[in-house]
Amino acid sequence: MIRTLCPALVSYSYESGNKHTQATYYIIDRTPSGQTTYTLTLTNTPHGVNSLVNARPPVGILTISGKWRVSGGQLVEEVEIDANFMMKKVAKSNLERVRPEQHVKLLWEAGAQA
Repeated sequence: MIRTLCPALVSYSYESGNKHTQATYYIIDRTPSGQTTYTLTLTNTPHGVNSLVNARPPVGILTISGKWRVSGGQLVEEVEIDANFMMKKVAKSNLERVRPEQHVKLLWEAGAQA
C-alpha cells in the first residue's frame, strides 16, 4: 500500500506501532525540487484503512487524513487537508491528479492478495 500511496517513493522505514493494526512509517519521497520527508500512519479498521500524513513543507505544516473504503466494488476515499491556503491548493491538485490511478492499483493489490 505504501508504494501505491507514494508514487515517487525513494524509501520508507517502519517507525512504530503494530503493522497489522496501526503503524507509522517514515517516508522519503521525490519532489520536483528534490526530496521531502514525512510520516505516514496507516490504521486498519473493520470498514477499511485510515491514513494520516504529517509533513513539514518549507511553507508551513501539511496534514492529510484519509478514509479508504470499498463500496460496491469501488474504492471510495474521504480526504481532509489541513494546511495554509497555498499548500492546501497544491495538495488538492496533486491528489485529484494521482488518486484515480492509485485506486485502481489498490483494488488490484487487494484482489491479488485475496
